[in-house]
Amino acid sequence: MKIILDTNFLVYCSKNKIDYREDIGNLINEGFELVVPEQVVEELKKISQKPKEKHSGFLKKRNPRFRKTTARDRDAANLALQLLDFNKIKIVKTTGRNVDDAIINLAEKDKKNIVCTLDREMRHILGRVILINKFKRLMLTK
Repeated sequence: MKIILDTNFLVYCSKNKIDYREDIGNLINEGFELVVPEQVVEELKKISQKPKEKHSGFLKKRNPRFRKTTARDRDAANLALQLLDFNKIKIVKTTGRNVDDAIINLAEKDKKNIVCTLDREMRHILGRVILINKFKRLMLTK
């Protein structure tokens, strides 16, 4: 069984000092392998980089759909990358147009695979996921 880690899950765990590796072990009673798609690693690297300063004379209006990345998000993404390396979590190659497609494709390869995510849309698509409840505890759905 593969437990697939999503970007928002890793960043949230880093921000709130949640040991997801131990908590998943307590939640799942059978053997499992933690994996991360390479697209998630690339997304974490993008988040952890400081934005380049633009020295233009006017301010560009930001699309309201996209949030500005805060320093806390950058630090959490950087910590998540370090924890992936420290815990020797396997990085896997997957196919997909974007990160979500790659995770869904990997999850659907085997019925036993479970995704750790906080993404509401992905939870509805996959059904069986590990998420974090309001008490900051990991929870397996369905």
